[in-house]
Amino acid sequence: MGSNRVAADQETRSDAAEQGAWARPVSARLGGAITALALLGVAVFFAWFAALLPFGRVGLPGPGFFPFALGVALGILALLILFFALRRGSDGDTVYVGHRNVLVVLAALVGVAYAFERADTYLALGTFAAMLLLLVARAALWRVALGATLGMVGVWAFFNQALGVRLPVGEFWREFMELIVPHLPSSVF
Repeated sequence: MGSNRVAADQETRSDAAEQGAWARPVSARLGGAITALALLGVAVFFAWFAALLPFGRVGLPGPGFFPFALGVALGILALLILFFALRRGSDGDTVYVGHRNVLVVLAALVGVAYAFERADTYLALGTFAAMLLLLVARAALWRVALGATLGMVGVWAFFNQALGVRLPVGEFWREFMELIVPHLPSSVF
């Protein structure tokens, strides 16, 4: 019986070490509820602000249609997660909240939201993809560069070519070119 307790204790320590120094163990029921409530908050945020935008019509959806639909879908899924998390008994299972990779992704999402219109859509999304590949997937640098580049070509092809939607370019390239070639006319940009 003593050797089983030592083995279980060592397994718990290695499991905690694998999750990272910032991860904190909580019951699976509480972890599921925390996740569901966070997702529900995001869903309400998206649906609320999307409702302020024009919805468009069936053949030509407006800028509020897809964010609203995604917010509603996320809200339904979050409520399902919350329902099953609260229905779950306390079976002693543990999950870890605050994993390093989750915090890296959240920080990167805040950065991409800030830079999306200010810098350049493709630059912001490419940097976001590169950071995730580098810091979360821990891919080799050549794979990061190739993946981010091909991903942005895919984003450009989908939005510009397939949907005919021009994504915001921001002021980054104009300011960058002004630094390199100071006296270019503004009509070039």
